[in-house]
Amino acid sequence: MPLDLPKSYEAKTIEAEVYQRWEQSGCFAGGAGKVAGKPHYSIAIPPPNVTGVLHMGHALNNTLQDTLIRWRRMQGYDTLWQPGTDHAGIATESVVVKQIQAAGGTRDGLGRAEFLKRVWAWKEESGGIIVRQLRKLGASCDWSRERFTMDEGLSRAVRTQFKNLFDAGLIYKGTRMVNWCPVQKTALSDDEVDYIEKNGHLWQLRYEIEDGSGHIVVETTRPETFFGDTAVAVNPADERYKHLIGKRVRLPIVGRLIPIVGDEHADPAKGSGAVKITPAHDPNDYEVGKRHSLSLVRCIGFDGTMTAEAAHFAGQERFACRKALLKELEASGMLLGSTEIVHAVGHGERSGAPIEPMVTEQWFVKMGPLAERALRETREGRVAFHPERWAKVYGHWLENVKDWCISRQIWWGHRIPAWTCADCGTVTVAVDAPAACAHCGSAKLKQDDDVLDTWFSSALWPFSTLGWPDADPALARWFPTSTLVTDRGIIYFWVARMVMASLFALDRKPFSDVYIHGTVLDERGDKMSKSKGNGIDPLVMIEGGTQRYLGKDYTCPGYGADAMRYTLLDMTTEGQDLKLSPSKFETGRNFANKVWNAGRFLLMNLDERRLPAPPTAAQVAALPLGFPERWILDRLQGAIADCTAALEAFRYNDYANGAYRFFRDDLCDWYVEWAKRAFKAGGAEAASAAQVLAYCFDAVLRLLHPGMPFITEHLWQLLQPCVGGTPWTPGRFLMLSPWPEPQACLASAGAQARMGGLQEVVTAVRNVRNLVSLADGVALEAVVATPDAASAAALEQDRAFLCDRGNLSACTMGAGAAKPAGSVTTVVGALKVHIPLNGLVDLAKLKDQLAKRAATLEKSIAGKQGRLGNADYVARAPAAQVAETRELMAKEQVELGNLKDTLAGL
Repeated sequence: MPLDLPKSYEAKTIEAEVYQRWEQSGCFAGGAGKVAGKPHYSIAIPPPNVTGVLHMGHALNNTLQDTLIRWRRMQGYDTLWQPGTDHAGIATESVVVKQIQAAGGTRDGLGRAEFLKRVWAWKEESGGIIVRQLRKLGASCDWSRERFTMDEGLSRAVRTQFKNLFDAGLIYKGTRMVNWCPVQKTALSDDEVDYIEKNGHLWQLRYEIEDGSGHIVVETTRPETFFGDTAVAVNPADERYKHLIGKRVRLPIVGRLIPIVGDEHADPAKGSGAVKITPAHDPNDYEVGKRHSLSLVRCIGFDGTMTAEAAHFAGQERFACRKALLKELEASGMLLGSTEIVHAVGHGERSGAPIEPMVTEQWFVKMGPLAERALRETREGRVAFHPERWAKVYGHWLENVKDWCISRQIWWGHRIPAWTCADCGTVTVAVDAPAACAHCGSAKLKQDDDVLDTWFSSALWPFSTLGWPDADPALARWFPTSTLVTDRGIIYFWVARMVMASLFALDRKPFSDVYIHGTVLDERGDKMSKSKGNGIDPLVMIEGGTQRYLGKDYTCPGYGADAMRYTLLDMTTEGQDLKLSPSKFETGRNFANKVWNAGRFLLMNLDERRLPAPPTAAQVAALPLGFPERWILDRLQGAIADCTAALEAFRYNDYANGAYRFFRDDLCDWYVEWAKRAFKAGGAEAASAAQVLAYCFDAVLRLLHPGMPFITEHLWQLLQPCVGGTPWTPGRFLMLSPWPEPQACLASAGAQARMGGLQEVVTAVRNVRNLVSLADGVALEAVVATPDAASAAALEQDRAFLCDRGNLSACTMGAGAAKPAGSVTTVVGALKVHIPLNGLVDLAKLKDQLAKRAATLEKSIAGKQGRLGNADYVARAPAAQVAETRELMAKEQVELGNLKDTLAGL
């Protein structure tokens, strides 16, 4: 029964069916398609938050991972793409707290046990949406191994790592200054604080000296913290203040006396040279306080309101207090003035609220010893970054790393496995809840209320998901993992910590290669975010729908996952950021349509000339091949080598472009068009063309598959009846078929240079046709003047190809062949191609049209040259505008040159 394929690619229907077949047939299972003797290749997915929904950053990251794992699977590696989600402590707790508050309740009112039940219920009902969405992207993870960072196995791994670090003296509990979020009421690590440039003021406050001998002026950006001042610092070398060291000043409003101390923290060149010291609310002041044994006075509470130390301002929110306080200080003459400044203010990464430095008791990881080993892994080449420049960023952070605050004052997360004894006061750390104190045997134990920073469990992800700390066969089989694909934003949060955690736990690196991809930006270059309204919904691009983008409604008919994947791969260049707009995905849509249309043509023609089996390289090489056949087969070997090398080097755009150019330009635009002639002719020529096309089509589908898995799998299954097979045979899938390798028997020396010359002649003929507005169906004649008889004889061999592809009714070659009257001449290397136009166009009218166009171009080019020659324009105009002007001028100069050549020929 002849094939009856729809004229357009129905992505939505086909992609759902293909994915279901893959999943039901076990194609994603670890080791699927493995070839004996091949090594393992594994990737641990950066676990998305269980609260998350698919955004374009996820789409990019997972497209890159899936491309790698599909490619290695086809190469016969023992592959595993380990999936899972992160419990996202603060983010998830916030979601459930808001639900409880919306119902009129509070977290604390529920109590810890009931609250955690609510979170687990939410996770089971609403969490993990993103995992289902990743399937629509085509992610070929082994879903049977899906993990969650709060699974019992992973939780046990967390407790084991904590205990081992504690036993090694690398985890300790101490009172230190930390970043405190008053909104979420928890400590944050330094890496969870975003510093944002803000407009502010530097206020000058007057502190009276106790003995009445005068006053001292201090400057501050946070006047509300003066209630916590316990000293004023001056530089001991500052002649202005030397005599004041040891004296005391009186704080306004509260009247407390505090000392003037000499400390090099005070810079004589900054402001007044005198600095108020608030050890409880500033990290630098905290260090000064330790040096001078100053007391800690907390004037701002954990909820961001003023404490009883703030006199009658107690209970006020800290920023409301600032406004009221400044008015009172001004009225009393203690506020001398202010200066407007721009300064970096720390904000909680999740809450967006300004953080408050606080001195609290927290758990910390001693990072120095761990960082030293992690640095050696990159310096000695065991962990490689791509692009290489990110290794410096990683190294700089490790060289300057501070101890990591790992305790969080929330309820959702891994509760710290430490129990304090009520009798002896010591701490017992254990993997499982102890029955008695390890020190005195008392049963009166209370577990620490805090939970661990989410990144603590994430740091164990590459090996905890494989069964550590047990001797799991999966751990032996797939660890260390091979490649990590991630965004530069979590090099500190996650990449470095995974290396440290893995080296400590297993004495092995967690992965060999780290590919850092760019950040997804909108078309203006701004980072995408929900608040800005500039995000692009991947599901709208895949399935269709309407979304708000940059203030306008954008409706997409649905391009399919392959179209989106191809666009993202095409734009991924050496870790550079991606500027996206919804219209950019039309590139992928157009290519997917090209693949479908070409596949449809090939399948319908191959269906009429069915082969008993897929042709092998040796069988194809033994055919009576013409030059176009030898050329396309040689070109295929080059494309295979190029695509393989690009993926080996993480050059995704080169891979995508290499496969694209071969399929669209070489196979479709040149060889398929030539093969149509062979199919019309029939006989042996058609039979050979069918085998060459079947071989090339199968190979290019394999090349395209890692990036465009759905359409290639579907077309490959449709190809099977044409080559002696049956579609959707159990266990027979393109995704499990071998990746193509270059075949020496199909290489043809000199084929590319020879075809390149022919293509230039054909292109020259087509350019003349376009120039004089002649339809493609109008046959032309050509006279090709060669430099010598040998060149003419060589070209004569390909007369049929030139006539067919250039639609020439006649083509004459000869050494120094004369130019016919009324011809347009184009120069192609050493050749002159004369195209007679008498009787086809009005030559006088054509000359006039071309001369007018040339004059217009000259005027336009002169204008652009004037602008670009103006240094003020180049300096002030947006860089993109200047670049566009240069690009347009270059195009116009090329067009003008061609016009002048044509006019000279006429």
